Parts: sequence; C-alpha cells; structure tokens
Amino acid sequence: MFTRWRPGSNPADLSAALFDGVVVVYRELPAVRRLAELARTIVRNVFGTDDPPGAESSLTPSDYRRLAIRARTRLADDPAIRREWRNVLAAVGYGPESTWRDHVRLRIVPSRNDIGHWRLAPLPPHRDTWASRIMAQVNWWLPLYPVRETGTMVLWPDAFRCPVANDSAVWDFEELKRAGDGYPLLPTAAYPDTPGVPVLIEPDDLLGFSAAHLHAGRRDASGRTRFGIDSRTVWEPDRRAGRCAPDVDGSPGPEMWEWFDAPEVAGARR
Repeated sequence: MFTRWRPGSNPADLSAALFDGVVVVYRELPAVRRLAELARTIVRNVFGTDDPPGAESSLTPSDYRRLAIRARTRLADDPAIRREWRNVLAAVGYGPESTWRDHVRLRIVPSRNDIGHWRLAPLPPHRDTWASRIMAQVNWWLPLYPVRETGTMVLWPDAFRCPVANDSAVWDFEELKRAGDGYPLLPTAAYPDTPGVPVLIEPDDLLGFSAAHLHAGRRDASGRTRFGIDSRTVWEPDRRAGRCAPDVDGSPGPEMWEWFDAPEVAGARR
C-alpha cells in the first residue's frame, strides 16, 4: 500500500497524493541517512551501548525512564538535528521557506510494559487531525533500527474516508497542559475490528502520510525497543489554497498553529 516517491517531484503533486490517502516512502535520501545517523549517535551515547534496542533488558524501569527521557530531550534540543530535518524537507520539496514545521521527536517504545511513562508507551488509534484540526497536516516517520510486524506503527487506510467514533469532542489541549500525564496525550478511538497494515520499512526510509490517516503504535515482547523519529509539516501553498485531506469525523475547534514554526517567508501568519 506504500508508494515509493521520487525526490525532486513537484510538491503540489505530493500534497495531492497525500490528501487523497496515498502513503509515500522515500528511500536512499542522503539527508535522511544523515539525520538518522545523528539520532542514532545521540541514542548510543545516552544509553552507553552500540545496541540501544537491547538496552532495556539490563536496566531497571527507573533507569530506563531516565535515559529515554534524556535521549528525547537531547535530540529535541540538538541544532544539528533541526538543521538536517530542514534539509530532509527541502529534499522532498517542502522547503523551509514555505513550510510550517513541528519539532522533531524521538519516539521510544520499549517492548516491556513496566516502564510506566506516558511518553514511552505505544500510541492508541488516532488521527493527528483530531487534535491539531489542521487538515493539510502531513506526518513523517522513520525507524532508526529494523522494525518487526509485531513492533511498529500500524495504519488503517480503509478508515481514511470512513468516520470513526472518537473522543475529540471532549479532549482539550489546555487541560493536557494543566494535568500532564493525568490527562490523555491525544484524542483516541477504540481499536478497529480489522488488524491494520503494519509499516515495514527499512531504517533510514522516510514515510509520509496525511495526518488524517488512522494509525497507532504497536509493541511486542521481543525484548527490543523501537526507536524512531517523527514530525509534522504543513506546506504553506496548501494552506493558502485550502487544499487538504477530508475531515470525516473530527470535532470543531481551534487549529493548533502554535505547535508549528512558521515558514521563513514573509506573509505566513498563524
């Protein structure tokens, strides 16, 4: 179900495909390889091992939480990561001068279930647009190490144009900021009856998909942690033209432009 996309293609064609539900994969992009290796270096240094996915077997829950949050913070604060992410977006056609950019995040999902931190748990089924309410939003994800069918991200492409019962009508970002881990991280849905499509791409491949796709995280009991990078963008020409994915089940509310850095072109406004 994934379509290999050629770098350097017209970004308007990319947006049109994404908003039609196409899930794209970029392979062998030098900027993606550089970004992934920067991220792996941070993870190796923080966990003190050349095999970070296996580190969970030798750490207590508290030590694991401490190192995982440290790795997430270091990656988020690293200027080289931010610079290389801009290069990645330029390579796919969404240059920084015309693109709203969310922060780059290190996604860490251990296989064990005793870690006990909300930021280190697999995400339940959701559409990002239930929270952001920005239907032109595009999601990006790349694994840093090999993934397994039982431990990766899962998509439900058949739900792209089908309403799914969800709690976006009662979820509130301001309440999340006040309550922290005592409040749901994002609006969610129950697991569909269908199993979904596991994302089985290679390390350093880059996955792009509309934020309106229903997706979730999955973990297994393999003893190995899943490490990946994810972020979100909005191409300013799409926003201005009103081009976007269908909103089949979201609740009304403010668009969360505050989550994004504005494009570097005059005239872009939140």
